[in-house]
Amino acid sequence: MYHYLKKHAFAVITSCLLLLVNSVLQVLAATKMAVLANYLIAGKIRPFVSMLVVIFLLWFLTFLISFLESYIQETVIQDILSNIRNDIVTSLIKLSQNEFKQNPVDYYESYLQNDVNLIQKEGLNTFFLIIRFSGNAIFALIALYLYSNILFLAAILLVLVIILVPRFCKRSLTAGVTKISQANENFLKFTSSGLHGYDTLYAFNALGEIKKLVATGSQSLKQANVHNTVRRSAVDIITGVINIGSQLLILGITGLLHFQGKISAGAILSTAELATKVFDSAGIINRYFAQLLSTSSIFAKFNELKGQEESENDNFVKTNFSMEFQSLEFKNVTFSYPNAKEKILHNFSYVFKKGDFYKLNGISGRGKSTLLKLATGQLTPTKGEILLNGINITVIPRNVINSIIIYLPQTVTVFPRSINYNILLGRNYNKASLDRVKQDFEVNENWHYNSLSGGQTQRIALARLIDTKGKLILLDESFSSIDLKTAQDLLQKLLNRVESVIVVSHRSAEVANFSFKNLLLK
Repeated sequence: MYHYLKKHAFAVITSCLLLLVNSVLQVLAATKMAVLANYLIAGKIRPFVSMLVVIFLLWFLTFLISFLESYIQETVIQDILSNIRNDIVTSLIKLSQNEFKQNPVDYYESYLQNDVNLIQKEGLNTFFLIIRFSGNAIFALIALYLYSNILFLAAILLVLVIILVPRFCKRSLTAGVTKISQANENFLKFTSSGLHGYDTLYAFNALGEIKKLVATGSQSLKQANVHNTVRRSAVDIITGVINIGSQLLILGITGLLHFQGKISAGAILSTAELATKVFDSAGIINRYFAQLLSTSSIFAKFNELKGQEESENDNFVKTNFSMEFQSLEFKNVTFSYPNAKEKILHNFSYVFKKGDFYKLNGISGRGKSTLLKLATGQLTPTKGEILLNGINITVIPRNVINSIIIYLPQTVTVFPRSINYNILLGRNYNKASLDRVKQDFEVNENWHYNSLSGGQTQRIALARLIDTKGKLILLDESFSSIDLKTAQDLLQKLLNRVESVIVVSHRSAEVANFSFKNLLLK
């Protein structure tokens, strides 16, 4: 977390300085209580009223400073959280596709939501609380020193006791936060599986299972939070007993010093409040410091994610390698999914060449979609090799493959942004090119992302093929939700735009009027 605090050092330091100024003003107000009490005992009404006004103004000033500090603090916290999310996503997009898919999407969502929320609650908010109460404790100790060396030394010794005792609980608190993080991940897995499986459960009149799945995830979350609260409560009880005992001891010493004539009777009001500030602050600091340290387990998890980042092949040389599609060759390729008894492809060899249109045929489960995923490096052959422009695809960086081969999967993702954004996906194309592709595939920019039909969604996916020059286009059931006549019209417009294409379609009539080379997968 230090890295992020350092990155926003100016705002963090400003917020901390305002917190410390507030501590000084509050301690000053506490010391004025002794003067106030002495005026009261002496029956001096005017000075007594004047001191009341001074104390009020000191506190009023702290409220104004708190308002400004709260704004700065929340702003910098949100900026830091945005940086953390950005770093997590940066690590995610550097993962290889196989590594990314080793975990469900909910697992990564938990990083971005639950874990980041824990960092805010247990880390950043805690950091500023520690600064605040550290200021209270330090300046209150200084004030006690000005009253008496004995009060100061007694307070220091008692603070050490408050700090050292709960140190033994650090491991327990860290384990508690880790278990909450894990419980959050499990909760998302259960709830997401139920919500994503709505259609399946609906078909079997089993929607009640969603409640059971949510209840199971909630139970896990409940246990983790309850156990963590018990751990913290135990620490609070220990520090609370020491805290109250310490405050009473300081009051006792103050009384003895008064009876010896060393301090005024009114001082007992100030030392009581100062002692409260010192010991309450010490207890809070100790508790929150352990809480702050517990976030290290979350950052450790983030570091593990960074450790899995895909390393692009820096030794890949583009010399003599065409950055436009020339050929895609499968040489004796065999592939089977893990734990599957049957091979999807067995000793498969074929060469796809530039300028040709191909149609993959075969009954469901014969490897048509698998072949497309092998072509883009999403899957790795069990045996054999795949050559892109004569080079083994395993040594070609992912971004180079994706610049030559464009794969439109069966499932189309629409993002909660404008239709133009969903077509461009952050790429820079001029307005004329965008308008042309929208016209070709009959896309209306006034559509709303949240109310698209299946056919409209597929048209948006096709419109993403703005630049097809020198590329191989892979279409996996890309017209399945569009009526046959419209699908044929759109396919014609697509073929006018592309140089090379491989199509998977279960509707033979869809491509019947076009010149395709048919490849049967048995």
